[in-house]
Amino acid sequence: MHSEAIVPPPIPRRDARQVPSGAALRPLALIAIAYGALSTYADPDLWAHVRFGLDILDNGGVVTGPDRYSFTADRPFVYHEWLGGTLMAGAFRLAGPAGLVALKAILATIPSAATWYLLRHTQFMWRWLGTAAVAWGTLGIALTVRPQLWTVIGIVVVGVILTRGSNRTLMFLPPLFALWANLHGGWIVGGGILAIWAAVACLKRSPLRWPLLVAGGACLMSTLLTPYGLDLWSFLVETVRFGRDDISEWQPAWRTFDSGLFWALTVALIAYSWRQHGRPEPAALLSLVFLAFAAARVNRIGPLFTVATVILLSHQWPRDHETLRRERATPGRNEILRTAFELCGIAAFIVITWTSGMMPRCISLKNGPDYRAAEALRGTRGRLVTFFDYGGYALWHFGPGLKVSLDGRRETLYSMRVLHEQYAIANGTPEGLQALERIRPDYVWLPTRSSATARWLRANGYREEIRTEDSFVAVRSDLPRLPQVAIESSGCYPGP
Repeated sequence: MHSEAIVPPPIPRRDARQVPSGAALRPLALIAIAYGALSTYADPDLWAHVRFGLDILDNGGVVTGPDRYSFTADRPFVYHEWLGGTLMAGAFRLAGPAGLVALKAILATIPSAATWYLLRHTQFMWRWLGTAAVAWGTLGIALTVRPQLWTVIGIVVVGVILTRGSNRTLMFLPPLFALWANLHGGWIVGGGILAIWAAVACLKRSPLRWPLLVAGGACLMSTLLTPYGLDLWSFLVETVRFGRDDISEWQPAWRTFDSGLFWALTVALIAYSWRQHGRPEPAALLSLVFLAFAAARVNRIGPLFTVATVILLSHQWPRDHETLRRERATPGRNEILRTAFELCGIAAFIVITWTSGMMPRCISLKNGPDYRAAEALRGTRGRLVTFFDYGGYALWHFGPGLKVSLDGRRETLYSMRVLHEQYAIANGTPEGLQALERIRPDYVWLPTRSSATARWLRANGYREEIRTEDSFVAVRSDLPRLPQVAIESSGCYPGP
């Protein structure tokens, strides 16, 4: 009996010329990552963060007692971001503005790089869709040097640990929250996600419910490991809330185009993932509903919403079987060596870019305070009534000799009575003008739109000595005249 061998059909190979689905997503993601790493702008709080961090370095710890920089402060200063500010100050002391740029470039790149690594076994389109979403969604934070960058990284880590569903990985959460509570107050968002995860596990009677509850309790207790202890909890309970619409970052997402757009795109990503790969598991879905609501009310939570969406949904996305097959065929040691080689390559690229001068070393003063008007105040002493956005700049350049009436610390240092009073002064309302009469400051530096206040000052014993298209400086009439300063801006932080 004659038999013939059966030859299996050849396995089709991917054509090297074939364009993968979603090919445009990769350059889109890389553009956002590069732009976020290489572009840096000074936000109004930058001067204050570095100043307070330098004070901590000089004093060997958190500074307590009466505030050195403000004359209207009526609350103890709880600098809940003290470690984040100290790291910024250390980078500044080490290499000036260039050090801050380098620190920001590293922190801004980590969320996108971590997302790509997490999705490395996912199909091409979903891998780069997730990376692009994180890169573009966090761009608003990535362009500035601020402690919020640590919270973005924290959300990535919390999401990865929770989606792993492992008792062993939960042990990393308490030390994470102990560190996070000293870097930035955004740990509350991560704690909210963890609380939802634990609650769902209890309702489902999951085997992980007790490990999650224990980890959650340990995380909560670990947030007491700050210089402020229970005072930090009291401060956050009093200040973390909706309804701070006078600050642009705390306005609802629909009031600004870019925030509303990214919020809508993130919701669309959830809907698309749901349609393609099924409903998210309850804990992930409830966490995203919570973040979607919070991001709609407060646009600064928008980047966290985007990051959490990608991390919490990523384990449902389809795998790239070819990549998995290659990795299974590769011994573990080779995988570790390859990863180490890639990290060394990234480090070498950063060093070469930095030393060659390709990395920008200037923090742009785009939309910064009006340095031309402010420079006349250099060397003066006394009390300065100023605007919210100007306070950090003033205390850096002129403090503590010239104390400010207001700066970006808000509820951290000022009661709501003081805040409303200072806003009323800038708006020129009767309440504000009465407060100005009572305070009788030595100097006043306000935006030009404070026209009612400017008229009152001219009529009540002040002379307006400096006026530009952006701001004006008024001096009490019994004080010497300010020098007329003609100066060109450096265009770089810390100015002028």
